[in-house]
Amino acid sequence: MLKCFYALGGINYKNGVISVCPRQSDQLVYAHETIKPSELFNHKNFKLIRKMLYHDKWPSGCDTCEDMERDNLNSMRKDYIPVDGWFYKSHGGTTNMTPESSDIPLLQCYDEKTHQTDFKGLRHLELRFSTACNFSCLHCSKVYSSGWITKLKDYDPDEEVIQYDLRQLLGTEHRHGPNDKNEMRITTKQALMIVEDLNENFPNLQYVDFSGGELLYQKQFFPTLAKLSEHPNARNMNISFHSNFNAPNIDVIKLSDLLEPFNSSSIVISIDAGRKIYPYFRHGGNWETLRNNIYKFKEHNKHTFLSASITTSIYQMLDIYDIFDSILDLYPPTTKPNSEIQFDASIVQTPKYINPSLIMYDFPEETEKDIRKTYELIEKKDMSGHELYDRQSKNWLDYIVNYVKQTKLSYSHFNRFLIYRKKSDEIWGQNFNEYFDNYQIEDDELIRVK
Repeated sequence: MLKCFYALGGINYKNGVISVCPRQSDQLVYAHETIKPSELFNHKNFKLIRKMLYHDKWPSGCDTCEDMERDNLNSMRKDYIPVDGWFYKSHGGTTNMTPESSDIPLLQCYDEKTHQTDFKGLRHLELRFSTACNFSCLHCSKVYSSGWITKLKDYDPDEEVIQYDLRQLLGTEHRHGPNDKNEMRITTKQALMIVEDLNENFPNLQYVDFSGGELLYQKQFFPTLAKLSEHPNARNMNISFHSNFNAPNIDVIKLSDLLEPFNSSSIVISIDAGRKIYPYFRHGGNWETLRNNIYKFKEHNKHTFLSASITTSIYQMLDIYDIFDSILDLYPPTTKPNSEIQFDASIVQTPKYINPSLIMYDFPEETEKDIRKTYELIEKKDMSGHELYDRQSKNWLDYIVNYVKQTKLSYSHFNRFLIYRKKSDEIWGQNFNEYFDNYQIEDDELIRVK
């Protein structure tokens, strides 16, 4: 049996469809059918996923985890590790693990014959309201960002974009075909209905993640948090969400107060770039605004974990040293050791033309040099006693390096990256060469300059 915490005990709201986890890409239930958790959790398609995994078969939508495990890498399925019948959450490659907060193990809630999971087994839920976002980041798409929708509103793909199948610019990334027009649009009223269902029927819900768009740019978020605090397991619940922490007029004090009733809360701040390339890669963002919002939040809040996150594509590999140097310097000087900022990283596996491993085709020696320099930076950085931040940054650099060195893609994807860079620069109205120091574009080719 391929034991998967998410398949057995998860619900994930995506772009107009509902599945079991962020990675699972099969369209299990359409939002127009139902969005009520009590009608989703044992839907026939949820049970089919469990049945296949029970028989050691990978469902088609689980391909990203399958690919990583084939390459001996830790997939998302291994975020939660079964130990003596219980699932434990592993934290960033550390040995510290959090157990299920329940009087019954998830595996005991699962019926191996019917492939149903008792409502007591719902452990994880990820909720997405809409695509509303104030950024248009280069690893994103129209499916997850209204900023992308705006950028491509009057854009007509040319033959080169079509020939190289630049899916983000074609609007086909994260889509299941030309007729897939689904979008997640959950109103505040609908969101509160979902939470009321959770409060009434799923007593052991432990992990609730919120996704965007940009949540701090969306009006549904704060009322939903307030309603969720009424859940009978709220004091054992862990709230997590991703944010660029750069939306205009963020009320960080109110945000902090709304997160206080839960057992723990964490904000994964999607930084994804260093000072130099931040406004280029995270188009619409300002580094100083990000820095000031983090400082202000941490001055008021002592109960929420912040994670500085790097979503790693080939762009990040072109500037890896400055990215780590910049994120290490985001540590607020007023922060106490018991409220440390965590460190986090993930890999852009798709689209393949911005996969980070592509850097190893033309620049393996230069990349090795940058990696060594970054390790030296982490070792020398004076974090004033905050060893956890330093240790986690090294663990996540290990994770990125292992992926880049072990993953092999077709060289054709590197050429697709060069075309994507050219076309996105034209649409976004920006110039790669103004932001990157070690690499430059000459005659549409990428060269190392220092």
